[in-house]
Amino acid sequence: MPKVIDRRGRGLKTSQKNVTAKIDWLQIIFYQCSIEELLETLLKIEKDCFLVEKAQIRYKEYDVCYSYGSLKIYTYDLPAFEESECYLVFSGDACSLYERLLHSLESNWVMFFQQLVTQFSQRFKVKRLDIALDDRNKQPYFKVEQLIKLCKKKRYESRKRKFHVTESNVAGTKTSKTLYIGKRTSDVMFRIYDKDLETAQKEKRAVQEIGSWKRLEVEFKRDVAQAIVELISKNTDSLEELMRSFVKQELNFYSDDEHTKIPRFWERYLGNVAPLKIARKYEIRGLKDTEQWFVFGGGLSTLKAFDFLANHGALGNLQNMLQAIQDAELSRPLTKKVVDHLVDIGREDLIEEIYLLTKKENLKKDKVIQSQAPL
Repeated sequence: MPKVIDRRGRGLKTSQKNVTAKIDWLQIIFYQCSIEELLETLLKIEKDCFLVEKAQIRYKEYDVCYSYGSLKIYTYDLPAFEESECYLVFSGDACSLYERLLHSLESNWVMFFQQLVTQFSQRFKVKRLDIALDDRNKQPYFKVEQLIKLCKKKRYESRKRKFHVTESNVAGTKTSKTLYIGKRTSDVMFRIYDKDLETAQKEKRAVQEIGSWKRLEVEFKRDVAQAIVELISKNTDSLEELMRSFVKQELNFYSDDEHTKIPRFWERYLGNVAPLKIARKYEIRGLKDTEQWFVFGGGLSTLKAFDFLANHGALGNLQNMLQAIQDAELSRPLTKKVVDHLVDIGREDLIEEIYLLTKKENLKKDKVIQSQAPL
């Protein structure tokens, strides 16, 4: 392994042995599964260890939550068998808690996923999975600011995913930056940040006590999350190798504007692994999210209420919303979502009509149509 010299001239070795992978978030829905079956067959935790309380979750009709520390299971209080369903949620802290439990049972996450796939077969759906690569080398492979600069120079490729940066104060005037590549609503999003600064702030300790800690985290959702879980259950490679392979396929940085030269630090970070290709169906989420907001956010019921008043001649000074719809104009952001949806389903013939329904100020057609792959 090449030797890296820091600015003070001391020789520091950077090794892949100091880069480890960690499951950092997991959400799974189990169908036709009772709380007893889930606890006994998969989690291996006694039911008496859980705190049971009334609880609800958005877009679902669960009415009870079983809590084991930060680990939570949402389900129905008195379900019929064919409707029995459990929603398992591991937060970051819950993953750490359960990892210790797995270790005490002489098990690990790979064995957990193997049992999940074997025992529940077609009865589960992974909704979200976060896996982190933690670089604990004293001399890290890269610094977050280093990657941010490359992104700002457009020296990266990630299936046309866009990036953005957030900044927060951690201690006095010291700030921490987080680099996001991809959208939060997409099937894949990268999050790269200084875990040492975050931990120091959370635990109120000096950064020097924590030691250098750079985290690259991938947030998988829906079909991709499902595919990754099934791959982990069948793969003989380590979780670290699987993650490096995925990153090599999905995210690359370059030292030149032509995107022909990959920086040495990035090559060394990923190592000698083959890119991991996962077949998946791309989905435009924008208009779907708007639909969810309209249905569950009160828009649909509000429209029904106004329709009721109009049909009974009881509007008073209120507008007739169904008539107002005929004169309404689409906002520019909504037009972009509709156009993306039309392109996705192959109905480009309707795009011109959408433009006619759109507010005219500052609308430029060439900027509305986006061929960017959905995230």
